[in-house]
Amino acid sequence: MNKKPFLLIVTLIALTIACHKTLTHTPIGEKFTLNYEANRFEKEIEAFEKADAAIGLDKLQGQIVFYGSSSIRLWKSLTEDFAPLPVINHGFGGSTFPELTHFAERMLVPYNPKMIVLYCENDLFSGKDKSPEQVFDAFAELATLIHNKLPKTKVYYISMKPSISRKDKWNLTTKADGLIKDYIDKHKNFSFLDIRPVMYRPNGTVNGEYFIKDSLHMTPKGYAQWTSVVRPVLLKDYK
Repeated sequence: MNKKPFLLIVTLIALTIACHKTLTHTPIGEKFTLNYEANRFEKEIEAFEKADAAIGLDKLQGQIVFYGSSSIRLWKSLTEDFAPLPVINHGFGGSTFPELTHFAERMLVPYNPKMIVLYCENDLFSGKDKSPEQVFDAFAELATLIHNKLPKTKVYYISMKPSISRKDKWNLTTKADGLIKDYIDKHKNFSFLDIRPVMYRPNGTVNGEYFIKDSLHMTPKGYAQWTSVVRPVLLKDYK
């Protein structure tokens, strides 16, 4: 028996394993116990699955999935803002990172997306105090799952916006984002998109015109600012 083809196959398998090394994450914060059920938005996920099944999952492969909390869910102009790029809006509820991780096997993996755009700012406001380190750990758990299940997918994280109604915790969101950015800078296929600068007026105050009356969710003008940051990057990288 000629050993050369066998050795070649073994070498190729070894290289493949090396290129897709399983990623793990060691938490830096204290263990956090959720004070809500991770499946509390199950009905919204089922609605996505039903709607996508009607379209045909095969037709939704390789697109850009926007995945996150209500700031994604309420982005009604998403398709228009990113045309001609193919986008899918999988924002749900007022979700947190643990919930995004809980549903990722259903809302991300089956779609084999070319890109994923993440946004979530609720972990610090989920009804129980959580440190920036714990928020980072929750993000890293999701990032680890994506890396291991979708190693070729590019991931773009949108920084937490300076929500006026949450001004008292801006220092915590800034610290959490800093930890997340440090992580992203060290991992291939991950990018950090900072939308905070475009949310401010020239005088240094947050532009209230970008928020609806609750001072948390955004107006079309606010989403236009996000689009000005995110769209050029996706257009450049979508190949």
